Amino acid sequence: MKKLSCLILVSTTLLLLAAFALIESAAAQANFNAYLGAAIDDSQIDGNIGSEWDDAGKTTGVALNPQASAEVWTKNDGTNLYIAARFTVDSSNPWVAIQFGGNGSMEANMDGALFGNDNYNIDGYVDIYLSGTGGAKADATQNGKGAINVTAQNVVNIELKKPLNSGDTAGKDINWAQNETQTLVMIWDSNGRGSSGGTTNHYGSNPVLDTAIVRTLLINSNSIAQAGNPILPNMDTTTIIILAGILVVIVVAIIVGVAWVRKRGTKKTQ
Repeated sequence: MKKLSCLILVSTTLLLLAAFALIESAAAQANFNAYLGAAIDDSQIDGNIGSEWDDAGKTTGVALNPQASAEVWTKNDGTNLYIAARFTVDSSNPWVAIQFGGNGSMEANMDGALFGNDNYNIDGYVDIYLSGTGGAKADATQNGKGAINVTAQNVVNIELKKPLNSGDTAGKDINWAQNETQTLVMIWDSNGRGSSGGTTNHYGSNPVLDTAIVRTLLINSNSIAQAGNPILPNMDTTTIIILAGILVVIVVAIIVGVAWVRKRGTKKTQ
C-alpha cells in the first residue's frame, strides 16, 4: 500500500507540474497584451504618451527592426486598437512603420500604419497597405488617428488609434476581434526613402526583410484589473476554461486515488 500511495503522490505531483507548465505557456503566448481599457480621444493621440495609457499593457525591452529597444503600450476599447511606443534613434527625422498581420515584413495585402515619412508629405500618420517588398501605398480612405513626436534627444514617441474593423476592404484594413491573437511587425529607418539624418536602414543587412521580427498581440477582453493575477497575464476565456478543466480532472483523480488506496487498505486488514 505504501508503494501505491507513493505512486499516487508522484503522479499527482507530475499532473500539477504539467498544469503549471500549461499556465506558464498560456501566459507567454503573446508578446503584447492589448488589455480592455478606456477609449482615448483623438485629441490625445498627439505623440505625447501620458496617463491615458495607464490601463494599457506595457512591454519593455522590445527589440525593433533593424535595431533599438522600445517600450510598447497596447490596449483596446472593443472598437479600436491602441498602440504607443517609445525608443531612441540616430536621427531627428526617422520614419516608423507598423505592419498588421502576416508572417514576415512587407507581405502583400497587409494593413499598416506609417509615421513621419517625408515622401507622403505628411509629417505624421498615414494609413497604408502593403503591395509587396518595397511597396507601401496610402489608403484612399484614411482610417484611424496617429502621431509621431521626436525629441531633441532623438527619442521617438508614436501613438496610434486604429479601428479593429473599419470595413475598408479596399485599403486592406484589419478585421480583428477581442480574444484573438494576431501578429505585427514594427520597423524604422533614418537614412532615406522618406527619412534623413541617420545611418540606419529599415532592412538592416537584409534587403528582402525576411528576418523581420514578427510579434504576437493578444486583443484581450479583460482589463488589467480583471486579469490582474500576474501568473495569468495573457489569458483568454478559452484558455481559462481548458485550464479549469485540467485542474478539475486533477482534483478528481486525487480524490479517486486516495479513496481507492483506503479501500484496498481496509480490505487487507480484514
